[in-house]
Amino acid sequence: MSSNAIEKLRTILKRKATTFHTGGRRPSDSLDQSWIGRVTVALPTEEQPIDVQGNVMAPIMQLYLPALPFVPPAMHSVKLLTVFLSPDVLDHEDMEGYMCIREYTSVEDLVEKDFGPAFMQIKAFPLFPELKENDYPVWDGEDIPEEYGDALNHLDEEEPDYFEDIVEEIYAVHKIGGYPSFVQSGIDFGEGYEFVFQIASDAKAELNIVDGGSFYFAKHQNEGAWRGYFDFY
Repeated sequence: MSSNAIEKLRTILKRKATTFHTGGRRPSDSLDQSWIGRVTVALPTEEQPIDVQGNVMAPIMQLYLPALPFVPPAMHSVKLLTVFLSPDVLDHEDMEGYMCIREYTSVEDLVEKDFGPAFMQIKAFPLFPELKENDYPVWDGEDIPEEYGDALNHLDEEEPDYFEDIVEEIYAVHKIGGYPSFVQSGIDFGEGYEFVFQIASDAKAELNIVDGGSFYFAKHQNEGAWRGYFDFY
């Protein structure tokens, strides 16, 4: 494959993402600080979420989106995002009823709240964002987005080695935007759903999702509903 064709395919596939570094610097005391293992605010009327079995969900992530260098279009109107998970979430392939994602288009009415221990007793750390211009999808059959199929199928020259010749980086870390960095072959979240963010296993925060896995979250473009999925090695 010619260098021009490879560069064209790279350009078609790559997406922007914000990745996060865990800790390493002092957190700020302001709301614009993002966190793993901690949720600090909610509306006055919001209590700790409960899963479908009546168990209390625990905080796992809080993201202040205006402070991030990139957020996907589906989140442009959102100022703050918080994530809670059920202690039993890993026992169910379908995460519906075992996760709670709260979106706030304004932070003016939020109040400080103590939601207790974090999910899986992970350690709370501040998250520091970094812009990535070149996130790529994993490729195992269906992981390449369907809309790019024509670009792959109409290449006239020898098929390239995807990971050696095309991919620049796959970021298997906490991130918002870009692609889900599936450990296994991945899933289709369903018509109308767009991948938004992922929570990865994190040694510093002592979060291990079964065996080096990740949680992936997608949002319906029109209905605003969320779907979650996890996989691991």
